[in-house]
Amino acid sequence: MNNVSAALLAGGKSTRMGHDKCLIEVNGIPTWRRQLGLLSSLSPEVFAVAPHRPEWLPQMFSWVQDAAQDEGPIGGLAAVLSQATYQNVLVLAVDMPAMTNDFLKTMLCMMERRSGIVPQIGERYEPLCAIYPRNALSVVRDQLFVKRDNSLQALLRSLIRSGLMHSFSVPSSKRCLFRNLNFPSDCMS
Repeated sequence: MNNVSAALLAGGKSTRMGHDKCLIEVNGIPTWRRQLGLLSSLSPEVFAVAPHRPEWLPQMFSWVQDAAQDEGPIGGLAAVLSQATYQNVLVLAVDMPAMTNDFLKTMLCMMERRSGIVPQIGERYEPLCAIYPRNALSVVRDQLFVKRDNSLQALLRSLIRSGLMHSFSVPSSKRCLFRNLNFPSDCMS
């Protein structure tokens, strides 16, 4: 196990999907169970981040309530950074069922001592599969509560400029890992 906390971001409204993405089954396994399994294999401390404690969440896992309601993933990020025990927090969205343990381990190995890491595809960062340092909390809170900006792309640009995060280009062979489930037609069997 690594000295990193982990967080499953599971609080989206799933409005485009029409039903809770956490309950979508991929190869017979609900996305929440699959993602918690990945995170549990990499961290001794795993949180589920959502506006309310999910009914599906086993008691052995901690729940963290979003720091701000209806502000998107940045509210969950602010909440988990304030609760995590370890210096860095591996964040993974519930709707990325193609993500692998090997890719997450590679990110952990690439991480620099005092900064986090975020994958980048083209000009866009992949903020929902990244490792954030806890010391980025003040920047996250400032963007969320002072600037009133919930854009994770803007947040990452700021964190990279400040040296709190760095990015790496995702090889074309690994870009499929970032496919997420937004619409019913995106669901895999």
